[in-house]
Amino acid sequence: MSDEKPDITEALSHSYNIIKTDTIDALLPFERRHADMQCLRIRDTFFVLKEAVDLQKKLLSLGLKVVTTEEDVSAEYPRNVLLNAVYIKRKLFCKIDAIAGVVKDYCEKHRIELINVNQGYTKCSTAVIKDCIITADKGIFKAMAENGVGGILIESGDIDLDGVDYGFIGGCSFCDNNGVSFTGDIEKHKDGEKIIKFLASKRMSMGFMNGRKLYDIGGFIVI
Repeated sequence: MSDEKPDITEALSHSYNIIKTDTIDALLPFERRHADMQCLRIRDTFFVLKEAVDLQKKLLSLGLKVVTTEEDVSAEYPRNVLLNAVYIKRKLFCKIDAIAGVVKDYCEKHRIELINVNQGYTKCSTAVIKDCIITADKGIFKAMAENGVGGILIESGDIDLDGVDYGFIGGCSFCDNNGVSFTGDIEKHKDGEKIIKFLASKRMSMGFMNGRKLYDIGGFIVI
């Protein structure tokens, strides 16, 4: 994860060992340290931007399988979203013409179906809750539903991200075996009650930073 917000890093470091992302100068300032721009996990394989050299070394030191991209990443959309995808229910949802070649090759080899969505910031826009999702993107929600992935559609906004009007739900949350964690107070989101009820229906526990507005930290890659 990015360490650009020390209070968030500090809060999570009590429960997790944090691996800090790199700073990728080729990306826009508000994306340069975001994990969901630098790394994509599919099963036991971690795809990492070739520019994220330090991150590659950190993951390799843990004995993880790392595959690096071949294309040059760029601040120009969609060349910045080479690894911005969601793997769920043995399918990869992404903007197919933007995704890295090594990811496409892996999916073809392992018979993982690619599902196209128009939103290149697929992972940014999607909170993955085990086999379900939360998103404000209607196109992603529709594509997921058509492929057997349930979830809820929420309104956009109410998530801070320095440099732009607002951030995304995928960038301020993550799910692991302990439940779902948020970078701020989910009750401060306009659809906070809807999200809380949805997670309760899935019997998912929640953790969040009281009193703080949700902030798009660039997502989390859970190992």
